[in-house]
Amino acid sequence: MARSLATTKEEREDLEQQITRMILRGVENLDVIRRELKRQIRAKREFEEKEKRRAAEAADGAEEEEGITVEVENAEENRLYKAICKNRWERAKALLENKPSALTSKITASGKTPFHVAALFGHVKILEELLKLLDNPESLETVDDVGNTPLLIATVTGSIEVAKYLVDKNPKLLGIPNSTNELPATLALLIGHREMGNYLYSQTPLEYLQPNDDRPLGPTLLRCCLETQCFDIAHHLLSKCQDLLFASDNEDWKPIFGIATMNSTMPSPSELVFWKRWIYDYIDANSTPSFQSASLPVHHKDTREKAQGKLIGPAVAAGPRLLRRLIFSAYNFVGIKKLKELKLLHAQANEIVRLVCKNASKRDEVITVADALFRAAKEGNVEFVVQISKANPEILLIGDNSYRNIFYHAIEHRQARFFSLIHGLRFKDVFASSRDRNGNSLLHAAATQAPASLLDRIRGPTLQMQRELQWFKEVEKLIPTTIRKARNSDGMTAEELFKQKHEGLMIQGENWIKATASSCSVVGALIVTIMFTAAFTVPGGNDQTFGFPLLIKQSFFKVFIFSTILSLLFSSTSVLMFLAILTSHYSEQKFLKSLPTKLSLGLSSLFISIVGMIVAFLSTIRLILKHTNYSWGLLPVIMLASVPICLFVLSQFPLLLHSVFATYGSIFDRKVKPWP
Repeated sequence: MARSLATTKEEREDLEQQITRMILRGVENLDVIRRELKRQIRAKREFEEKEKRRAAEAADGAEEEEGITVEVENAEENRLYKAICKNRWERAKALLENKPSALTSKITASGKTPFHVAALFGHVKILEELLKLLDNPESLETVDDVGNTPLLIATVTGSIEVAKYLVDKNPKLLGIPNSTNELPATLALLIGHREMGNYLYSQTPLEYLQPNDDRPLGPTLLRCCLETQCFDIAHHLLSKCQDLLFASDNEDWKPIFGIATMNSTMPSPSELVFWKRWIYDYIDANSTPSFQSASLPVHHKDTREKAQGKLIGPAVAAGPRLLRRLIFSAYNFVGIKKLKELKLLHAQANEIVRLVCKNASKRDEVITVADALFRAAKEGNVEFVVQISKANPEILLIGDNSYRNIFYHAIEHRQARFFSLIHGLRFKDVFASSRDRNGNSLLHAAATQAPASLLDRIRGPTLQMQRELQWFKEVEKLIPTTIRKARNSDGMTAEELFKQKHEGLMIQGENWIKATASSCSVVGALIVTIMFTAAFTVPGGNDQTFGFPLLIKQSFFKVFIFSTILSLLFSSTSVLMFLAILTSHYSEQKFLKSLPTKLSLGLSSLFISIVGMIVAFLSTIRLILKHTNYSWGLLPVIMLASVPICLFVLSQFPLLLHSVFATYGSIFDRKVKPWP
């Protein structure tokens, strides 16, 4: 028994030793496997990196073959160009250490230096390091083959941080223009980088913008400011150098010409909807923080939170974020922000005009100011002319090369608000009786056809012809009777000239109103037929004994009867009106009131008849479905029945309103305050 126990004990120890050895071998195997996995992972990473480098080199080669990258003179410059493009400063630094001269050399086929390339791709870190290596800041003035400095390229890309590094290193870059005489500040505003433009302008010395016949940099900048509505910069520059008002650019354009027409790019307060006009009048532009009449304008891009706090007040800005967002959204939805910006633009424009008024009496520039007035008359810039004439009343008497005064230009371009000013002139008879070099009076100017761009704003050739007649009659009231029949150098009176110039428009108006009347008369005739039949086919039928309608005591039956009668009468009226148009005698005077009045009556009668027909239809459906299980279908029927009314309103109602206002309203204002 003891022997068997000993044997069992020895076997147990052997078994434990075997298990221990197996565990140790397993651990050793695990270490081997772990080391092998690490080796394989490391090998795989090295392989992937090699593949990436190989693919990048292959892509670079493909780009060079396809002409995507810029060709360079040698391999060293090619590698430097690629290193800067890919924002690899260590590699670029090593290449520059091997070849220091490459720092200021042109490394591309288009003549770009490393600074051009860094500015083009907006790599601020590389540009900063390159500038540290540069000993001669004048090297930054090197231009590429297109004529751009690194600052001009940074201006195009819009990187303000890059521009600041370049300006700090060499401020002279601000005065180097491109091939079209555009300074960096001008180019930034022209592209639309307002913040960049404000920064560059604030750093540009005034000496670069002074009037210079060889380099008209100042007028070019002013032209850009006026065209892009950067009036704050324009006012600041003109307040510092008022001689720029009369300086010409390369195209013989002068800033005073742009000031005379700048209001045409902004909506007038009178053109706003009444409730927007109330808000506009309430806003005080002088209280706007960004309104700076004499200080240097610097544009700051506010964050959303700052804008909310600025616009809706500190009390609301401190409230819950959701409330702030809701109020800010409502603020923008109503359009207060845009109205505030518009009010600011008008205030800045008025400040610029005041500068012009201070220089309107210069003897050497009277002709230039008069030319600006002619441009303002063509664009309808009433405020400009009134303020200039108050500063120098005699300038209104100056004519152009053909002896035409400002009202000739206003009439030719159909500027009603501007022409109405003639009623307030103390010496309006001088203008009313004036004639140009060819013997044309103001009535001859009204006899010429308006430009197509102005006529296209009026709907339909008939109403266009009406507007031309209204202009002719309005000017005729102003002209003395002794001049109305005067003939020009071609031997034509104003009335004869009007007939000659408007012959084509009159034919178009006749064809247009005939086509409109024909189409609408067909619709009116169909409604007459339908409603005449409905009047004798009442819903519910008639009593067989006395012939009375069975549903005569129902309230909706009365609605049916009256709407049917209304629709029948007005549809008949519309048909008669359109027939009167078709059979009318077409002469110039008929286009003034007769034809538009008939058109208005026909369209309004047709509209009422359509509404009456729909109401009769709905009342019939109501009578039929009242005592059935399908009364729920009345609402969908009403919604569908409103579709034809909405379609008519969208298609023909604007024509009806326009014809009524054009016939019985007036675009002229005879009650003008005396001026100048």
